[in-house]
Amino acid sequence: MASPLASDAILVRFPGPVTLYPSRRKWLLVFAGCALFAVGGFWMIKDGDPWGWLVLIFFGLGVLVAAVAMLPGAGALTLDAEGFEAANLFRRHRTRWQDTTGFQAARIPPAQQKLVIYDDVTQNTKTLAQINVGIVGRNAALPDTYGLSAAHLAQLMAQWRERALAQGARR
Repeated sequence: MASPLASDAILVRFPGPVTLYPSRRKWLLVFAGCALFAVGGFWMIKDGDPWGWLVLIFFGLGVLVAAVAMLPGAGALTLDAEGFEAANLFRRHRTRWQDTTGFQAARIPPAQQKLVIYDDVTQNTKTLAQINVGIVGRNAALPDTYGLSAAHLAQLMAQWRERALAQGARR
């Protein structure tokens, strides 16, 4: 994980735009782990175990997702004075700073993955947002930590938002 100095170095580049990318190392590990289990599923099928199909399909899909996630342009977080854009598996979502509050690091069950969660007022009426509130207390999350710890990314997002809103108030 990057140090707090890395998030400070990003913050000094306000108003941006600044683009952060997911960790290739993380996705290579996911790819390798899923490939290993997919091979295990293949051997289970070869030994006559019907559960091998479930293992092969599940972890084979994991290999596919990890491979796509490592393609150029598949994932990124771009910060600017107006808001941020998160791209995940080539899907992009743009959010304005004035529509967000409460950036914080949280562990997401069941895997206890650390992510940055926040509230997005444009998502309040959506069913998935209501489920997220029930699980982690916020209605939205960033899909990755982009090479920073979740705590440092949450702090960076909160500070960038604060600067952007202060700059907007001066205009």
